[in-house]
Amino acid sequence: MTLVIREIKGKKYYYSSLSYFLVSKSRSFSKYIGAKKPAKKELNLIEGGFRDEIIARLSGKKYTVESIEKNEVIKTLLFKDLFNTKYENLTELRRRKYDIDSTVLFTLTTLTTEEVNVSISDVKNALEKDSSLTRMEQISKNMLNAVESIKQPHPFDKDYLLKLHKMIMASFETKNPGHIRDKQVYIHKMDQNSPIGVELAYRPPTYMKINKLLDEFIDWYKSSNLNPIEKATIAHYKLYRIHPFLDGNKRICRLIFNKTLLDEGFPLLNVSMEKEKYFEALINSVEKDQVKVLVEFVLKQYYKQVRDFLELNSIA
Repeated sequence: MTLVIREIKGKKYYYSSLSYFLVSKSRSFSKYIGAKKPAKKELNLIEGGFRDEIIARLSGKKYTVESIEKNEVIKTLLFKDLFNTKYENLTELRRRKYDIDSTVLFTLTTLTTEEVNVSISDVKNALEKDSSLTRMEQISKNMLNAVESIKQPHPFDKDYLLKLHKMIMASFETKNPGHIRDKQVYIHKMDQNSPIGVELAYRPPTYMKINKLLDEFIDWYKSSNLNPIEKATIAHYKLYRIHPFLDGNKRICRLIFNKTLLDEGFPLLNVSMEKEKYFEALINSVEKDQVKVLVEFVLKQYYKQVRDFLELNSIA
């Protein structure tokens, strides 16, 4: 924060100024403090309160923070505004193209990330067809339906979570779609010396605890006032640690992650676009019980994907 002095008719007036560099320009906010220069301790309090005011002004809400600074929350909201302004200024045809392309790419990425052998053609065909689908097209169709579902304002509860899982795993009958797992599962990370990878030091809870843990997770989700980026990421982190299903856990996590963002007016974020970096951040955060690792990765992806969108549509 910068303390700005303005002199009017020989008298000094003090203002607090905060600036944020976005893509090609900066956005500044100014607040009048008074005619008396504040002490350093008072200035720190003013600065914190000013950031809260900016967050409320940009979002209409009083978001809280946990692992990132308020400045970062302000930046995420400013980037959201940049994205939405550019999106709304696109022609209807280009908006439609963006919606289709981003949904298709998310569907392809979130499936291939889990070694589901779908192709871009499978996803595009699934988008256009309603019958006579191949197995890979049907798997793609199921995920496309789930993406469309999270774009709608559904209340988030356990029933909706199970419904989403049943939707995306309908073609994997042996994985008990739509039902909580009934046995112990383990999380492995890739290792060149082992075909199945190496088990993490962290082991998901026993299946007998899942219902209680999901209830606690839903309660946390409904009551949390965290800023959207942190809430989405921590929801992903918490749900992944519970590992409520036999399979499809990361897919469900990414859907709930994006539902959280979409509900708050943020764009769909393809967080597994860079598969290896995503896995590394997720595994490290789980192993070390440090969600901040995953939050920092998500922030980088968010800024990058919004910048890419703005650059791609710079002449629109």
